[in-house]
Amino acid sequence: MRGAWLIGALMLAGPACAQTPPAPAAAPSSPLDNYAEAAATTIIAEQSCPGIQVKAGQLTTLRLATRVVAAQEATLQEKLRTRATQVRQQLAVDGREAWCAQALAAFGPQGSVAKGILATGAPIR
Repeated sequence: MRGAWLIGALMLAGPACAQTPPAPAAAPSSPLDNYAEAAATTIIAEQSCPGIQVKAGQLTTLRLATRVVAAQEATLQEKLRTRATQVRQQLAVDGREAWCAQALAAFGPQGSVAKGILATGAPIR
């Protein structure tokens, strides 16, 4: 799976980014923005929220639906880094418990943004 670059991009943002003031939250407007939002939020949720796992197949399906072409990879990686920074900042502002509840509400089984990317309970890969 090509997800290794995704995790690397998210790790570049790192926890140190949480110490800077949050950027204004703008609604994602393109398919790449939407995917970057989902990927960054769900992967950081898996790292930060006890008992929450990313259903990798669901995230892959979302990426395929985004129809990322080779020429868009650099743009997508930049969007992922930017969004990961914003997500970590929001996590710091909201606190882990509140942020995790919001992430699960947005991307969990009943997700308001994208359903089923996050799950709780037994490990899912």
